[in-house]
Amino acid sequence: MQTTPHRTPSRHARRSAAALITAALIACLLSWAGGSPAQAAPGDGSVSDPNITYVGRWDTGTGTAAVPGWTGAYLQTAFTGTTVKVKARDAVNLYVSIDGGSDVFYAGVRGTVNLTPRPLSPGTHTLRISYRSGDTVFQGLVLDSGARTVSANTPSQLVEFVGDSITAGALTDRLALDSYAWKTGEQLGMRHTQIARSGYCLVARSGCTGLSTQFFKTSSTGNQDWDFSRYRANAVVVNLGTNDIGHGVTGAAFQSAYTALLRDIRAKYPNAHLFAVQTLKKRYVTETKAAVGARTNSGDSKVHYVDTTGWLTDGTDYEDGNGHPNEAGHTKFANRLSPVISARLAGTATNSARAAAPGQPGDPNIKFVGRWDTQSSATAYRTGFTGRTVKLKQRGTIDFWARIDNGPVKFYDDVKGTVNLTPSPLAAGNHTLQVNYQVVAGSYRGDAIFQGLVLDSGATTFAPSAPGKLIEFVGDSITVGTTSSQNARTAYGWLIGERLGTEHTQIAQGGACLVAAADGCVGLEQQFGKLNPNAATPAWNFSRYQANAVVINLGTNDVGHGVSSTQFQSAYSSLLRKVRAAYPQAWIFALETFRGRYVPQTEAAVRAAVSGGDSRVSFVDTTGWLGSGDLTDSVHPNDKGHRVIADRLAPIISARIGS
Repeated sequence: MQTTPHRTPSRHARRSAAALITAALIACLLSWAGGSPAQAAPGDGSVSDPNITYVGRWDTGTGTAAVPGWTGAYLQTAFTGTTVKVKARDAVNLYVSIDGGSDVFYAGVRGTVNLTPRPLSPGTHTLRISYRSGDTVFQGLVLDSGARTVSANTPSQLVEFVGDSITAGALTDRLALDSYAWKTGEQLGMRHTQIARSGYCLVARSGCTGLSTQFFKTSSTGNQDWDFSRYRANAVVVNLGTNDIGHGVTGAAFQSAYTALLRDIRAKYPNAHLFAVQTLKKRYVTETKAAVGARTNSGDSKVHYVDTTGWLTDGTDYEDGNGHPNEAGHTKFANRLSPVISARLAGTATNSARAAAPGQPGDPNIKFVGRWDTQSSATAYRTGFTGRTVKLKQRGTIDFWARIDNGPVKFYDDVKGTVNLTPSPLAAGNHTLQVNYQVVAGSYRGDAIFQGLVLDSGATTFAPSAPGKLIEFVGDSITVGTTSSQNARTAYGWLIGERLGTEHTQIAQGGACLVAAADGCVGLEQQFGKLNPNAATPAWNFSRYQANAVVINLGTNDVGHGVSSTQFQSAYSSLLRKVRAAYPQAWIFALETFRGRYVPQTEAAVRAAVSGGDSRVSFVDTTGWLGSGDLTDSVHPNDKGHRVIADRLAPIISARIGS
């Protein structure tokens, strides 16, 4: 029962007229992964499908069933088609969110459960499932014929909460989903786990399980040790002590156990910030502070005591007087705790947040994807925002694409000033925004200068969740997406990045060569390390991001500029060395150009790199990938052609970097 929650081959050539560096601004407010199961065929929706991400402590050892061991665990994926079903072994209560929408409660369902009684529009959708109670066994998904799962974007950071019934959200309508832990994780745009259970203590006593030892187990009951290599927490919040006092735990025993727990968590998460939260009932305050002090004195500078005095009001913010917070109380708790965690994780970014108003240049919640000059002005962003409306301030006339909440992409033609992106106000709440500037003939069409956002009164920005991996595409007009319907957005690079759930950049220029030619053909071997393909300075600061994969598609234009085979091979080898120096761990893919130019030289450059000890460089044979129906002008792929390339290339990349 579904109920509403309480609440041959032609190849490419041809020179295009100008320059492009495309950057994408992607905001996806989703929740993400902890561990991953054994590998299966990507896209099949099975328990071991690598496109399904398990967040929290899940037992996936059988390969046919995934079982969460603690409250608040969830799984997430994306899928194509119009419907999705989940297979449940026996009666279970679960929450489902599709496309970032509200969590819908399914009570006592079993078998193959239809999560889309009203089919969705065709396209790619996101799915999150969180189990509440019952037979919490996930047995896979059922999709439309021909549909597949797609790897969902995942945040790079994770926050783990350790506690008792308060951390588990006891007495609230939705339990874990209403708890401060879930709300804090969502506010921070981080993966979040809840290692918590009602009635648990810090110190084990008769009738009270002690988290000083159970924290290290796969499940809230049982003795199976958890494999901490499956995920690493960036922050751990400990909220324990409320129940110990009723089980005769002395102050000395509590302090000793707390100190040991902090020490042992540090051993599992060497770089995490640990937060020891004062219990709402102010129990064992002195001992908790002393445990933090002991760890600090031992040289651990990333352990912090959190004073919660005054955060909640007795009666008003509780379900039962002053024991368990109600939904409003948990929200207040999260609102106070989130900035405490964010300040430690963000470091200097927190200072920037104080210096820049929400939505304005300098706001650390605005993230740049790709190579952008942000020293004198902000040129693009991705961000989340609260409220119901958002406007974009543009210095001069510009064409751009905008997308809100993973909805349809809207094109804004020749706009300037304060541009209203929400002529129909949105529902109140958190929203995400994606913008990229339109490219025509290889250069931005108009004045691509972002000057800030205008939000509702009292609204703010928040940092959207970000994928943990990035793919960089290096090439010419084919990589740019010239002649496709939306240029960069319909180019194979963009399509692959979206499909694999990664950040993606296109270091590409219409008409570009590998080798700089005397007649003016820009050489990307020379310009790869620059901010702009047409300027010798400034150099790009590669510390601003690191690519996990780099795809090179160059050589189509060199033949028309008199580049000899010897010159080409030498330059290709040089480019491979430069890419490796910039991205020491990246997988590098050297594509055969679709017109089959300089193939022996490209292969020779790859062989030389491998012989030199670089095992992460490979040649990609593209013979037969495109037919005449996949091209616009015998040179450039049309939309279908770019999709064909993405279909062939995405699995090759995914096999190396994962999905």
